Amino acid sequence: MSLEIKNLSVIYRDGSHSIQALEEVSLTLAPGTCLALVGESGSGKTTFGNACMGLLPSNAEREGEILLNGNRIDHLEESDLNEIRWKRISMVFQNGAVNMNPVYRVVDQVAEPLIQRGHLNRAGAMAMSSEALEQMGVEKEYHDRYPHQLSGGQIQRVLLVMALILDPEIIILDEPTSALDALSKTVVSDVIQAARSGNKSVLLITHDLEFAMRNSDTIAMLYLGQIMEALPATDLLTRPLHPYTLALGRSYPAMDTARDLGGIKGDAFYRLVHQHGHHDEDAYLHAHIQVPQSSHKDGHAPPTGCLFQNRCTQAVERCLTERVGLEVIGDHTVRCLRHGIANLLELKDVNKKYGKTFALDPVDFTIKCGEVFSLVGETGSGKTTLAMIAAGVLKPESGKRIFDGIDMDEWMERDYRSLSRRIGVIYQNPAESVSHRFSVFDTVAEPLKIHGLTGSKSEILELVKKVLGDVHLSTDPAFLGRYPHELNMGAIQRVCVARALVLNPSILIADEPTSSLDPSVQAKVLKLLLS
Repeated sequence: MSLEIKNLSVIYRDGSHSIQALEEVSLTLAPGTCLALVGESGSGKTTFGNACMGLLPSNAEREGEILLNGNRIDHLEESDLNEIRWKRISMVFQNGAVNMNPVYRVVDQVAEPLIQRGHLNRAGAMAMSSEALEQMGVEKEYHDRYPHQLSGGQIQRVLLVMALILDPEIIILDEPTSALDALSKTVVSDVIQAARSGNKSVLLITHDLEFAMRNSDTIAMLYLGQIMEALPATDLLTRPLHPYTLALGRSYPAMDTARDLGGIKGDAFYRLVHQHGHHDEDAYLHAHIQVPQSSHKDGHAPPTGCLFQNRCTQAVERCLTERVGLEVIGDHTVRCLRHGIANLLELKDVNKKYGKTFALDPVDFTIKCGEVFSLVGETGSGKTTLAMIAAGVLKPESGKRIFDGIDMDEWMERDYRSLSRRIGVIYQNPAESVSHRFSVFDTVAEPLKIHGLTGSKSEILELVKKVLGDVHLSTDPAFLGRYPHELNMGAIQRVCVARALVLNPSILIADEPTSSLDPSVQAKVLKLLLS
């Protein structure tokens, strides 16, 4: 049995401000497969599950179609929906014990759907419920207990039994592994695999990227009610095509690798839709994204542009204004004007020699937007030479350098400054890369003055103070007036990092950026660079 959702939109009405929970979401649950729905809190995942069950609250306005085996169920009466729920489509709701009646024994609650919809007498329903609980790993001594007397893992097992007791063909699991230990997660995994083997359909709603990757066939990434990408589960952490998918993957701690977590810049809690005035809806109706400490004015979402653009690592001007649809790229479906994660820097057949010494044989590599690319090698292997060629500081003997789709050599001949503004460089030897006639303020402010990006000295001072604070340096006037010979090597290195970041470059090329820092400051600077 299949479940097909076509152009599903849901808005929660609340006076003049309404929450856009879902917008034109189309997904299909095929028999024998598991579809995972992944996204940040507030992205609309639970709303999607509730809509499939016909359990939206009275203030919800829904558009689109929900088809069960080709038949529409979204306009059915409550009595007709009750004939479908639990028997053909069931759901394990999130938040565990909150969904159970605190004054009924767990075995009674499991038996209830059997009595009401399974047409069994009480004795038969109780016997079948006890057997199902034991098969799920809930021992007989717990069957007569109340929900508050069970652990979180036991509650989750009971909820799974309740959802499966009538042998439905479609199962919706809403955050089934939250707050569970590894052993209890295995139980949920076994349920999913058994359902797939039995040609049933599973919708898995989860924050757990690794669990989704291991137990589903397809993953859909949901952001503020829109599908940003649908991709094979095996590609989630290794071959994402949307910046949101990549960023979520970098935010997730993995058990098999040790790494710092990059996270996603900014926040987005939910999307409000409201209208100024009452006459012309097209002129006044608009949306704004609720973020921490945002005012109504600066929280406005783009009326037709990409919802993710203010947090994206590769947003361009047209991302603010052009309507973004879904497009098929291979076996992925992606909502991105740049057709997925774009290449920021490409080097093709680049080589370099000093006199008769070859520093680089022909080299090819590509750095994508939002990617952390590490270059490792012994001393004298050509790392700094390659880094300086990528930064535009050195010119290769031959080969092509392409930055954001434009030939770097042609760009430099035409307008070197506009390119250099987008490339930040942290040089290998901090003491040699600053002028000893410049104070800390002068060193960090120099790029701003060269490019003429700010007006008054007070504006420059504020920008300098901000970036110095980011690299954990003092913003006291006395420190701003110090010269390199008055600083230790670690402080000079952080001044160099601040100088590279002050223009907010598109790419940061860091040559041994932590070589002069102590371990605690190394960790702080690396965390800053990753963010």
